[in-house]
Amino acid sequence: MITLNHFVRRNPQVSIQDFREYWLNTHAEQARCLMASMGVGRYIKCETLHDDEVNILLQTMYGTAKDSYDFVDQMIIGDLASFKEALVSPDVQEQLKALHAQTSKMLDNSRSDYWFSIDVPQLFPRHEVKATWQNTHLKTFYVPRRLPHLGLEETQLHWNSCHGGMARQFAQFLPYDKYVQGHRIESSVINQFKALLGDDFENESSIIGQAEAWLDRRTVPSLQGPEVDRMMAMLVQDIALVVDSATSHIFVAKEHTVFEKAVIKEPIPLLLNAD
Repeated sequence: MITLNHFVRRNPQVSIQDFREYWLNTHAEQARCLMASMGVGRYIKCETLHDDEVNILLQTMYGTAKDSYDFVDQMIIGDLASFKEALVSPDVQEQLKALHAQTSKMLDNSRSDYWFSIDVPQLFPRHEVKATWQNTHLKTFYVPRRLPHLGLEETQLHWNSCHGGMARQFAQFLPYDKYVQGHRIESSVINQFKALLGDDFENESSIIGQAEAWLDRRTVPSLQGPEVDRMMAMLVQDIALVVDSATSHIFVAKEHTVFEKAVIKEPIPLLLNAD
């Protein structure tokens, strides 16, 4: 499966409350049928909790930038062929451009972006974990930017093999119920999608993807002691080998499901590349 991620920053002239109301209601309704017609099986809007104490704690621990994204829209695509087919449909193209024109009044597109990612699970439970307003779970996003002397593939290799391996080694101390690395993939399809919208997005090629981790905020106070201090020191030192923390972003969010259905259906699609 491939996820189409939309990392969103609002237009600073739009209030947080007005933008939230628009993004969770008007935009969600307008995008619902369009995304479903493009082969998207699951659509989730993740709302950043800027002032949450866990958000502030994580940014301090990891030494990341404070100007986080306001929302992350995640659209899971089970069959990329269906998405590609829809993308060349004149009707779909007109709908995409019309929706983008409407949202552009509310967004700062120059500091927002789209990218494709594939899931690389690190800690994965059997049961479903969601961070909704009906529970105490939070979804943490970490958007790492690689050091300038490193390439995308070698940075992702270390991120998965070394940093992911270290996280699994410390699984008994980590508060995460689920941890997935979303590795950004380069594809002519995402380039075609963004070109169709005809805007100047952030286009930050140093971003290697997004880490996604679900935690119960009730476990955070228990994260103390020499064992936890050692774990955090090693994790922070390790990620600093490949990532520029000062320009990276970490933030916590709540999930709002726009729609959710079976992502993979018969006949099972074959994916050999993302182009």
